[in-house]
Amino acid sequence: MPPPTTAGTLPNRALHARLLRSGALDADPSAAAPLAASAANSSLPYALSLLRAHPSTFSYNTAIRSLAHGPRPHLAVALYRSMLLGPLSNPNNYTYPPLLAACARLLPASSPTPAAAPGTAVHASLFRRGLDSRDRFIGASLLSFYAAAGDLPAARQVFDASPPGQRDLPLWNSLLHAHLSQGFYAHVLRLSRQMPAADEVTLLALVSACSHLGALDTGRWAHASYARTRRSTTRNLGTALLNMYMRCGDVESAWSVFRETLDKDVRTWSVMIAGLATNGLPRDALALFAEMKNTGVDPDSITMTAVLSACAHAGMVDEGKKFLDCMPVEYRVQPTIEHYGCVVDLLGRAGQLDEALALIKTVPFKADVVLWGALLVACRVHKNVDMGEMAAMEILKLDPQHAGACVFLSNVYADAGKWDLVQGVRSSMKEHKIYKPPGSSIVELNGVVYEFLSGDRSHPQSDRIYAMLDEICKTLSLKGHKPSTKEVTFDVDEEDKEVCISQHSEKLALALGLISTTRGDVIRIVKNLRICEDCHSVMKIVSEVYDRVIVVRDRNRFHHFKNGSCSCLDYW
Repeated sequence: MPPPTTAGTLPNRALHARLLRSGALDADPSAAAPLAASAANSSLPYALSLLRAHPSTFSYNTAIRSLAHGPRPHLAVALYRSMLLGPLSNPNNYTYPPLLAACARLLPASSPTPAAAPGTAVHASLFRRGLDSRDRFIGASLLSFYAAAGDLPAARQVFDASPPGQRDLPLWNSLLHAHLSQGFYAHVLRLSRQMPAADEVTLLALVSACSHLGALDTGRWAHASYARTRRSTTRNLGTALLNMYMRCGDVESAWSVFRETLDKDVRTWSVMIAGLATNGLPRDALALFAEMKNTGVDPDSITMTAVLSACAHAGMVDEGKKFLDCMPVEYRVQPTIEHYGCVVDLLGRAGQLDEALALIKTVPFKADVVLWGALLVACRVHKNVDMGEMAAMEILKLDPQHAGACVFLSNVYADAGKWDLVQGVRSSMKEHKIYKPPGSSIVELNGVVYEFLSGDRSHPQSDRIYAMLDEICKTLSLKGHKPSTKEVTFDVDEEDKEVCISQHSEKLALALGLISTTRGDVIRIVKNLRICEDCHSVMKIVSEVYDRVIVVRDRNRFHHFKNGSCSCLDYW
């Protein structure tokens, strides 16, 4: 029975008939390759009939490559299995790179399991053929597959097994991006220093790692090194550099990159607008948005999220609501739940909690954790305990494992001295294995990245760090600062609470920064959680007394501390 005919196979059948009549397929079976590749995504049975009638390794490889990059990559694996059954179509080194790319695409989006993936079977197959260590392209494809599967040890094993002479730049880049994809940003920095050369792919990985770590010195060095090669900066690289400088809090360098980028697209404008908003320059962000419109670049959904965020940071309630209302007509962008979340944040910042709650109840989507979370933050700032408790409960209905909502409830009960309820929340968290991630802070000094946990004493200069902490505490006392211990949710005496907050990770990073810098220098700290109220107050005082600019990036935004004030205007 002939395979079914589809609209996509009709031109192929006509060409197939001409090739048969001319005898070209009998003379050279590989002539079926373009036919099979074209038909593979529209009618696999027809492609298989072609390949079985005129088998050749080249034709199978061409069809596998087409399927691997098409909408149904699992068919590439099915075609490979068919290929193994034919005596005249033995896989070779050109078969496996696209096949492994297809296997990587087939990995589940969450909790990839390489042991259950077809990619491991493909690896075993090419190992039996002795191809796994002889071809650098296969090595890079294997490494990329294991990186996508989240199996870094296997990826590193593939790299180490390759002959030193074959460890070219693409293979190094694959290893670099493998670590980047799994969040091992410090490893990316270390690996980059071992590489014999670098190209744009290398720099993109390095700049991305610097963005996450807040490693500005390393990012600047990488940018300068690339600039010395006199290679032109592509749009992708320019946008990545812009993002890196913004995420490190260096707005001036970001402006420089932005102005030098000639071929700006909507992503470039959006990154700049969002960066200005989160760095405490919302009015500059809105001015840039107006400039963007004047240049004829149409905003997209990400741009409008940045614009609404800028309105929230500037306290421009009416303007933010107008932007939301006119998005579908003026900008042809349909509001998403992220946009509504920005407006909830906008209303919450302005203290309009009832209107924020009303908006959540009327959005044309089912309210998610982000919407309720924006309201929860506003309730914490404006001390609306009842509404905050309700928002926390709604979050826990949607996500019973949400640590932030549990911590909020625990803090509220602790502030009210209801230690029995605090213990109840903690017991529930323990029972359901809900863990708040430990606070950690990163500071980069002279190109070296240091990470601290609360109470950390692992640093070689630990004695000097804690001596500086003592000095800071004495200075704060002279300035009339009283430690804010309300976020310490343990039923212990006040003195123990003060000791606990004095050793927060960002304070340790600050102390190292103070003993490693001089007056007028900038100390940059990245905190994985929201900065606490006491640390925020301490940073303001230290910036004035010790004459430092302190830039802290926490989970939500940037805080630029200078001369005793903060860019966030004490709302975060």
